[in-house]
Amino acid sequence: MSWNKGLGLLTLIALLGCSMQQPTMTAAVCPAHPDHPLRFVEVFDGAPSDMASLVPDQPGASAGYWQLGHVYDAGRFVTVRCKYADGKVSDTKLPNKINRCDYTIDSKKILKLDCK
Repeated sequence: MSWNKGLGLLTLIALLGCSMQQPTMTAAVCPAHPDHPLRFVEVFDGAPSDMASLVPDQPGASAGYWQLGHVYDAGRFVTVRCKYADGKVSDTKLPNKINRCDYTIDSKKILKLDCK
C-alpha cells in the first residue's frame, strides 16, 4: 500500500471513529424502576444542597433539554435528581463532562432522560 493510500485509510478510520454516537448515560443517570416510572427530573449546577436548580434551555410539555457544557467549563459538576412515581428520589452526580440532557414524555406520561 502506498503512503498516500495508507494516510487516506487512516484518515477515514479516524473520521468514522469521531462520527460514532457516544453511548448515553440514561441508565446511570436515572436507574429504571419497572413498577415505578420516572415522573420528574431536576438538574442542578453542583450539589442539590447548593439549591442551584437549572431551568431547561428548551422547555416543553413533552420534550426539552438542558445545555450543560458551560457548567463543566467553569470547573463545576452537574447533579441530576430523579423522582419516581412511588415518591423515591435518586441523586446522581455527573463528574465527567455532559454537554446536554434531553427529556421526553410519551403518551403514557413516561419520562425518559438521555444525557450525552
